[in-house]
Amino acid sequence: MKVLQALNYAEKILSEIEDKEYAKWEALLILSHFLNIPPLQVYLYLEENIPEEEFFKILKERKTRKPLPYIFGYSYFWGRKFYVDEGTLIPRQDTELLISIFSELPSKKELVLELGVGVGNIAITLLLENKDLKVFGIDISDKALNTTKKNAKEYKVEDRLFLIKGDSFFPIKKLPLFDIVISNPPYISLKEWETLEEDVRLFEPKEALVSGEKGTEFQEILLEKSHQYIKKGGFLIFEMGYNQGERIRDLLKTYQWDFRIYKDLKGYERAVLAWKENI
Repeated sequence: MKVLQALNYAEKILSEIEDKEYAKWEALLILSHFLNIPPLQVYLYLEENIPEEEFFKILKERKTRKPLPYIFGYSYFWGRKFYVDEGTLIPRQDTELLISIFSELPSKKELVLELGVGVGNIAITLLLENKDLKVFGIDISDKALNTTKKNAKEYKVEDRLFLIKGDSFFPIKKLPLFDIVISNPPYISLKEWETLEEDVRLFEPKEALVSGEKGTEFQEILLEKSHQYIKKGGFLIFEMGYNQGERIRDLLKTYQWDFRIYKDLKGYERAVLAWKENI
């Protein structure tokens, strides 16, 4: 099947489960998967052939609402390909804001603690962008830790990434060892979970997305405890939901953090940089 024919067909089929603009984008993603090129370059290869049987198989899976990264076995973050497995959180573009914030920090950064390492996209990106850095990554999921190991080996940073199975700060000792604590924590409330699209609710791990009744429970743990693990002059960086600004500001003030809130590309408040002058 020619790429042009496949592109038109995929757009038509995918429009049955999502809006036309996103269907067009996902059609490009599918074709870029076959051609092993960036999505927008697909238009340069419209006369190329792709394997028809595999193409129809992918469309059939996608129509069940299974996300493409699970079908492909990978997703992109900060321009790099990361392995993902069903049961691990798919990296999002919004989370790249954490990397941008980290890169702007003036202080010397040698040791980082990441809570909820997922597939390792944040930790590994930081290691690749900072050659002298070491990262300790904690996650409660064996599948996430195993996928992170696979990604770390792929990018040859496994000697600077130390993975620990645990929940939140457990089992890290309460010592100010880290220059940065960073996290893309669960920040969806139980009520919000019920309204999410089937792509997320039926396939992605609930424990990596849902924080609790309010949606800010994990962030409160970060703000209550992080200072016990951060060196003097260090920072806390974390992601938050688009509608959580007021609640997060209250928590930052309650736990006496100085802070700056950053917006994502859509203009939503999305990430927090926090510090304490007395640590």
